[in-house]
Amino acid sequence: MADLMIGAALFNVRQTGLDKQPAVQEKLSQLAVYREGINAHLTAAIATAEKSPGGLLMPNQSLLFTGRVHACTNLPAMMHLARELCGGQICVTPDSASFKHPETGKWMEKFYSINDDWLAEDRRKLLSFARDLLNSDYAGHRLTFQLFAQSAPFAHLAAVYRNFDWGESLGLRIRQRVFPKGCRTA
Repeated sequence: MADLMIGAALFNVRQTGLDKQPAVQEKLSQLAVYREGINAHLTAAIATAEKSPGGLLMPNQSLLFTGRVHACTNLPAMMHLARELCGGQICVTPDSASFKHPETGKWMEKFYSINDDWLAEDRRKLLSFARDLLNSDYAGHRLTFQLFAQSAPFAHLAAVYRNFDWGESLGLRIRQRVFPKGCRTA
């Protein structure tokens, strides 16, 4: 989903020439950080795999669950960023029949063609894809599905709580710096 949002937004800003604007680059970078955060969690979870209670190798559960929380928690904001980068045309672009109609087609060709490389039909396809991905009934369904597919958000956080190594945060160096004369571990 992250790559699809980046692709739709990036194609749009490149078509319109806005990819050189610092504010646009900042929004694209936020989408990239989101995508790379997901990738980093998955990669690290696999790289630091651990034995399951059944003796099989499984991804590091703490990293896997924190990655899932990162992905699900930030998805609505990232969809909103992608919408901003795609602009208002994703909600007003007519259907393909309007582009093919003898009377309206010439107007669509005139106002949706950007240059010789980006013709009206290409623009329509991109904006229709972005609309379906970000604004349609399908997009709303997909967002809700992503938020609840594995479990409700509180259950994701409960899994993080159960799998995070809390002891490492209470490690020896912290105890020595905060409590140089010693402290209880519990």
